[in-house]
Amino acid sequence: MNRRDFVKMSVAGCFIGIHGCEEEGLMENPYRNISLPEFSGKNLHVLLDELLEAYESKGMHVSDSLLAPLSQSELIDRCSWFPGELPPEIISLYSWRGGQLKDAWESEFPFWFRDNSFCSVERAQFEYKSMMDSYGIYPEDHELLKYSFPFASFNGGWYVFPTQGQPFSATLKAPIVGVLQGIDIYYFSIETMVQTCIDWVSHDKYDADSSMPDKIEREIWQKHNPGIFGLET
Repeated sequence: MNRRDFVKMSVAGCFIGIHGCEEEGLMENPYRNISLPEFSGKNLHVLLDELLEAYESKGMHVSDSLLAPLSQSELIDRCSWFPGELPPEIISLYSWRGGQLKDAWESEFPFWFRDNSFCSVERAQFEYKSMMDSYGIYPEDHELLKYSFPFASFNGGWYVFPTQGQPFSATLKAPIVGVLQGIDIYYFSIETMVQTCIDWVSHDKYDADSSMPDKIEREIWQKHNPGIFGLET
């Protein structure tokens, strides 16, 4: 199965526009029992280092194409195109590395967050326009996406960080939202996203095509993001 098929099947029946399930009473607060620690930029950097090492240990030399870190002032200056205020999570992410200049099609070893690769701020600007010109044209999705920063992308799909809230859960304050044939929470936070990716890449079933058996992938996803997509382990 293609790595994106599982997610497509999981969300397509419900999340056609962000209000599709809310109208049926299914989006009241699906993660109300989840408790997460406060965001830590230091912890995020430790996790990103672990993910980089997981790739490198499998011969995927992602460090060769990662750009130099950006200071907060550099990042803000180069993201003047983005209408929202950059949150600590995005500032910390780009203070670790500056993303990858080329997209996954042009990179020998993309720095994947599952199936979206880490964008440079220049590529994020391009991807933001592409996202707004497609998904952003729908009134029910426009305001959410207008203030969502696309830090990872691939082939018409994005991972975004909403900077002015999101309608999916009152409990999760800073989730990572996926935009791909629907819009939904994919990870509870940027830290759980990286933790999930570390376990995927470190697993002995993770192969050179960046794929692994569906059952194992779901189990790891659920481990760090319990109840994601309404699924059970």
